Amino acid sequence: MTDYDVAIVGAGPAGSTAARELARGGARVCLLDRARFPRPKPCGGALSPRVLRHLPSGVEGLVRARIQRAVFTFRSCRPFEVTSTLPMGYMVCREEFDAWLCGSAEEAGACVREGVAVRRVERTGTGFAVRASGEDIRASWVVGADGANSLVAAQLLPRRLPAKFIGVESEVPYEGDDLEETVLVDVGRYPGGYAWAFPKGDRVNVGVMLEFPRGRELRGALAAFVGGVPGLPSAAAACWQSAPVAAPLREPAPCAGTGVLLVGDAARLADPFLGEGIYYAIKSGSLAAKALLAGRNEADAAARYETAVAEAIWPDLRAASRIASLFHRSPRWWHRILSRMPTSLMQYVAVLTGEQSYTGLLRLVVDRLGSAAERWALPRLGLARSGAS
Repeated sequence: MTDYDVAIVGAGPAGSTAARELARGGARVCLLDRARFPRPKPCGGALSPRVLRHLPSGVEGLVRARIQRAVFTFRSCRPFEVTSTLPMGYMVCREEFDAWLCGSAEEAGACVREGVAVRRVERTGTGFAVRASGEDIRASWVVGADGANSLVAAQLLPRRLPAKFIGVESEVPYEGDDLEETVLVDVGRYPGGYAWAFPKGDRVNVGVMLEFPRGRELRGALAAFVGGVPGLPSAAAACWQSAPVAAPLREPAPCAGTGVLLVGDAARLADPFLGEGIYYAIKSGSLAAKALLAGRNEADAAARYETAVAEAIWPDLRAASRIASLFHRSPRWWHRILSRMPTSLMQYVAVLTGEQSYTGLLRLVVDRLGSAAERWALPRLGLARSGAS
């Protein structure tokens, strides 16, 4: 066996961030992934501006497009737009972005093992034995960064509910210039979710997200969206990948146990409104590293991490879930209202930039609903005007 302080299963944004910060803190880290990088990854690849402050220098070289305009439609009709003088988001290709993050972990001193499939994680008298591709790796701690269908979570933590959403996406060549700085967002035919088109220079990412139980409708919804937007390549509806979107169903999923932490999608830390998970993956990876470096023992480190996630992430996810519930009950109504006052969406842009939180946005939405909307909406959200946080 090879001995490490921490074995991290999964080298996506959460695992690579945790590995980089742990290695910089002096820990002996082994970062394992069954894939070899760069590898394809089903994801829209949109970085919100608030992500950038948590990334190493150099990410600018990976950005394919800076988004300053968003066009919103209802079933591919009734378009209205929002523009911003500053970027609302940055588009990257996940195979490039993830390979760069994994490389930054290796540069910091982490031992990176690509093409190594973890088959089992077993507790031993002094920690864990990670059984991977014919070899055993011994570590005092295990961090599960292995996605929504986490093997680490399944073997080491209590049974969890399934992911809330499922998404399908396609990234295909694109030669048009209409989408150079523009994202398209369509609502109305996707229960609990939406469809999107994200420009990335010489390619475009097209996708749909909806509630997990409606997964059989994904392909038809994607085809309808692509067919309803002139200029989108028809190939986008024929060449696609799907993946669960690890937003929480209701309350927090377990994210820590004796000697084990879960980060990113493995901990169900994805945005319940947009389905975006990169920000929370990187945030939770950083919080896990800090807890492990500061913890006096296993119990202390686990408690530090659970507390950090509860304070820094879960209030926003709960608020985002309530906003999503409110919006998806009546997307036609919300689309009509927002089309009449599109500048109000700049409050949501402030969430993406980090100037506003989902918790603050929820308060603002509740305050602006008015007495008539209160009678319908607030009881369904379990909220009162004086206690919307």
